[in-house]
Amino acid sequence: MGKYCSFVGMVVFIWMASGLSESASLIEIEASVDRNRITIGDRVTYTLTIRHAPALRVENPGPGVNLGMFEINDYRIGEPVERDGVVEQTFTYVISVYDTGRFVIPPFPVAFFPSDTATTPQIITSEAVEIDVESVLQSADAELRDIKPPLEIPIDYRRWMWAGLLLLLVMALAGAGYFYYRKRQRGQPLFRKEVIRPAHEMAFSELQQLLHSDLPKRGEWKIFFTLLSEIVRRYVEHRFFIPAMEDTTSELMYALREMNIDSQALDQLEGALELCDLVKFARYVPDGNEVHQAVQRVRHFIEATRLEFQAVEVLEKVESQVPENGRQKSEN
Repeated sequence: MGKYCSFVGMVVFIWMASGLSESASLIEIEASVDRNRITIGDRVTYTLTIRHAPALRVENPGPGVNLGMFEINDYRIGEPVERDGVVEQTFTYVISVYDTGRFVIPPFPVAFFPSDTATTPQIITSEAVEIDVESVLQSADAELRDIKPPLEIPIDYRRWMWAGLLLLLVMALAGAGYFYYRKRQRGQPLFRKEVIRPAHEMAFSELQQLLHSDLPKRGEWKIFFTLLSEIVRRYVEHRFFIPAMEDTTSELMYALREMNIDSQALDQLEGALELCDLVKFARYVPDGNEVHQAVQRVRHFIEATRLEFQAVEVLEKVESQVPENGRQKSEN
């Protein structure tokens, strides 16, 4: 046995059975390790070398062989090489063990056939190999202990809260500054007073823009009547707070008839909306008279349902209507 290698050789001469020639066939097994003294968890290279005559047929050992307490981590098969009439092939196992003491790799069995025509295999084994496994602890009274968990740094939630608030404040100031900068660049005031126009004024304005468009000249009646329907429906939403843009014509008329609205105005609206639906969905082509009537019906409905705004009476006018005796009593 060498310093880093344990070598065991066995030479078996097998005479051929009946029906075969009396020529001898040679097979030899060599088992070795790269070192026979290790510590727990170290990996050892266990090499099995098989030399045999070319006439022998040898079964290759697989990765699931029994190596005792050792665990196989890797497995490699070398290519067979023939030298001086002898075929040599190596099988390498990388093994490890996780305990201390003296361990034995048991004899390694290899099956072979005396010839290609033989059906019954014969077995040849190597000798066992001993390996000493030492502990990684040097002191005799030392013992393994669990690794201490990492220390947890306490979280300063108050600090993170103030940092978050400061970040939000900086972002808000940056957004306000950018908004102000954009307003100044465009020459716009920072705060703009927006005048809310009555619903009927916006409807009449949109209707006027539609009539002055080039849609009637081009014969784009589907687009024309779609915009006309949207104008009157938008007016109904702003005037009566009904989701007219989402309702069908029948649903819208049912909701309007529940209100205190002039029936003639509702008939005018219903006729205009029915023509709009006919052009939009049935590809109906109206003539000039029908277009004029639809626009007038929409105008009539808006005029009949528009809100009337009255100026507030001045205080002097109110006081002038108070009887003279009543004014004297209030003065007293």
